Amino acid sequence: MTETVLTVRDLVKHFPVTKGAVLRRTTGWVKAVDGVGFTLARGETLGIVGESGCGKSTLARLLTALERPTSGEVNVLGRSLGQLRGRELRAARRDIQLVFQDPYSSLDPRMTVAETVREPFEVHPDLVPPGKRDGAVRALLDAVGLSSAHGERRPHELSGGQRQRVGLARALALRPAVLVLDEPTSALDVSVQAQIVNLLQQLQEEFRLGYVFISHDLGVVQHIADRVAVMYLGKVVEIGSH
Repeated sequence: MTETVLTVRDLVKHFPVTKGAVLRRTTGWVKAVDGVGFTLARGETLGIVGESGCGKSTLARLLTALERPTSGEVNVLGRSLGQLRGRELRAARRDIQLVFQDPYSSLDPRMTVAETVREPFEVHPDLVPPGKRDGAVRALLDAVGLSSAHGERRPHELSGGQRQRVGLARALALRPAVLVLDEPTSALDVSVQAQIVNLLQQLQEEFRLGYVFISHDLGVVQHIADRVAVMYLGKVVEIGSH
């Protein structure tokens, strides 16, 4: 039986609409995510598609606990993220990592690639002993198709595809069970998109990762996903195999 790594139940996120320059008052609510639910198995890819503004990126932030839901539950490997705080939440978030749409904006321009990939080991020192971290960084770079020479470069010295590979290596450093991929190929050229999609499939097989693959490009989603969920106005209006 395939292990369920992510369970989402009736997830809701409403943002207030306010008026007034001084005495601000709430006049309504934007229902960015409105009752979303699904499960994800280890090694499975769930594609989420929808037009701009339908709530896909808000959903990505909710899944990775960067936003707190108005109501509902995100359960990763049996732990409900909404019930955790502080150290327990940081530990649980290791199991579900977000890969951003724009790799350049998510990388610190002052840090080399090796420093960026090593950073999770500094934040979570129990992951890899200090004496083995350089080797772990090289192994991660190799896994995403980068050489040790890339480790000495900074983000502005890399192509868009290379920066996305760095983002993947940094996410993999935490040994997650789930990657939430928010438009990971939309900022890339078509030929590079194909390379990243192929890399994602290789990494999924090697590390037995579950993917939530968010995109507006139905063609890319159909290529990589086992199941596809269609979002419209904050709701999943259809979900199924393709």
